[in-house]
Amino acid sequence: MNPVKEILIIEPTVGYMLKVLKSGKTITHFKDEFGHIRHGNYLDFLNLVQGPIPEMVTYNAGHVTNDNTPRKTDCDFGLLIKTGPSLRIFYNNCTKVYGQIADSDIPDEIYFKVVLFEIGIRMHANNDGLLGERENLIDVINKLCSHKNISQTDIDDLQKGRVFINMIKHFKNQFPTWSDGISAFKKAYEIIEKHQFTII
Repeated sequence: MNPVKEILIIEPTVGYMLKVLKSGKTITHFKDEFGHIRHGNYLDFLNLVQGPIPEMVTYNAGHVTNDNTPRKTDCDFGLLIKTGPSLRIFYNNCTKVYGQIADSDIPDEIYFKVVLFEIGIRMHANNDGLLGERENLIDVINKLCSHKNISQTDIDDLQKGRVFINMIKHFKNQFPTWSDGISAFKKAYEIIEKHQFTII
């Protein structure tokens, strides 16, 4: 029996916004919030949405604290957890504006993995001190893979996964069909699992 995978609130939230983009709708509402959370700018996202911060106990430099104030010095995963209530608020606000969106091309589970793919790579690169502000995913992949001595074959597969994500955001026939793109993305996701670039 396979264990049930826990879904983080960021998966359906950002996955939904990617569906909005793929449907051809222009994201005019919540554009800043979407940009911040998609690029891993958790503190800026929290400052915009201002949802409650969940209770957390953290360990840092030999000290245990329950001070939940979000800070730039927090690790990315800690900030991601602190965004949970704000993500729920954001998701509810977005669905009120854009409504329910059905997608016959891409299943929800792929949308969820697309979210984890980009955020996981950004999180690992940022935690290794490799990133500046608003880096493009192509550069994030290259920097992280160079830092970790990842093979060129795996880099090429990861970049194909990135191309599929771009196909969702800006359709330009990057792959002959959505099925081809999904196949390439699944291979790319296997690479991040192999190198433990996931967040859960």
